[in-house]
Amino acid sequence: MSNKNLDSADKYKKMALNLNLVGNYDKAIKYFKKSLEFNKDDFGVLINIAANYTVLKNYDNAVEYYDKALHIMPNDELAMSEKANVLFLQGDFKKAADQFDMVIKNNEDNKTALYNKGISLEKAGEFADAIYCFQLLIDKDNKYIDAYYSKARIEEKLGKTKEAINTYITIASLKEDDGDPYLRIASIYNRRCLYDKALIYIEKFLEVNPERVIGYVNKALILMSSKRYNEALEWINRAIKMKNDDPDIYTVKGSLYRKIAEYEEAIRWYDEAIKIDNNCFKAYVFKAEVLMKIKDYYKAAECYKFLIKNDKSKLYSSFAKAPYKLVLIYKKLGEYDRVKETGEKAIKYYEELICIAKENNEFEEIIKKIKEILNSL
Repeated sequence: MSNKNLDSADKYKKMALNLNLVGNYDKAIKYFKKSLEFNKDDFGVLINIAANYTVLKNYDNAVEYYDKALHIMPNDELAMSEKANVLFLQGDFKKAADQFDMVIKNNEDNKTALYNKGISLEKAGEFADAIYCFQLLIDKDNKYIDAYYSKARIEEKLGKTKEAINTYITIASLKEDDGDPYLRIASIYNRRCLYDKALIYIEKFLEVNPERVIGYVNKALILMSSKRYNEALEWINRAIKMKNDDPDIYTVKGSLYRKIAEYEEAIRWYDEAIKIDNNCFKAYVFKAEVLMKIKDYYKAAECYKFLIKNDKSKLYSSFAKAPYKLVLIYKKLGEYDRVKETGEKAIKYYEELICIAKENNEFEEIIKKIKEILNSL
C-alpha cells in the first residue's frame, strides 16, 4: 500500500475518531468507511464501525462489521465478545451463547464470557445448561457472587426451592455484609405460606442491612400475608418514616387497607402514591380495582383510561388488562356504544401484544371474551 493511501486512510480515521469524541456516531461511521477505501483491512476501523452501529442499535450492521474484523483477526477476544454481546442485544440468545462459547474455547480463563454464556442460555430457556455454566464458573472461582445469584434465580424458576435456598445461604456465608440472600429466602418462604420461616429470614436481613427500607416493606408484606395487619401497619409506617418519597411504599399501605376492606382509606393511600409519582401505574391499577369493588365505575374507568394512554410497559398483565376492564365497565353501565368502540380498540391492542409476546395465551383468551361481549350486544 502506498504512503499516500496510508496518509488518506489515517486522515479520515482521525476525523472519525474526533466525531466519536463528541458522540456524532452516525457521521463518524461515514468517515471510518472512507478510511477503509484506502485501507480495507484496518482492524481498528472495522471495530469502531461495529461499536458505533451497536450504539445506534443497528445490530445487523454491527454483527457484519465484527465479522469483517474477525476475518482479519479470528482470535481477537474483544471482537468475539462484542459480537456475542450484540447477538444478545438482538435477542438471539442461542447464537449469543454459541459465540460466548467460542470466546471460552479461545481463552478458558475468561470468566466473564462463561457467565454471559450462562445468562444467554437462561434467556434461551436452556435452564439446565445455564445452571451447568454457573456451577462451572463457581468451581473455577468460588467467590464469583453473580454466578451464585444467577444459579439460585434459575433454581427458583424451576421450583427447586431447597437448592435455591442452599445457594442463597452459601452467598450469605461468602458476603457477610450482603443481606440480599436472606431477603430472597424470606420471599421464597412467604410465597410458600411458611410465614414464621419468612419472618426469621427477614429479621436476618434487617440485622445485616438495618438501613435498607426494603426490609421494612418486606416484613410488612409477610405480616400482611399472615393476616397480622396491625403489625404490618406498624412496619409500613416505619418504612414511610425512613423514606417518605417512595410511591411504592404508599401503594403497599393502600393494599393493606384494601385487604381489611377499608376501601376509602386504601384509595387515600393510592392517591398519595400518585401525588408523589403521577406515573405510579401500580397505584392506578389497584385504585381502579378498589373503585370497581365499591361500584364507583366512572372513577375506575378514568384510572383505566389513564393507564391505556400513559403506560408503555404493556406486557405486565395487570396493566395490559386495562382495555378489557374498560369494556367490562361500560357493559355494566349499559353504555353499549362505548362497549363497541372500546371493544374494537381493545381487540387491536391485544393483537399487537400477541405479536410482541407470542407465548402469552392470556391475551388470546381476552380477545375471545371481548368478541363474545360484542356478539352479545
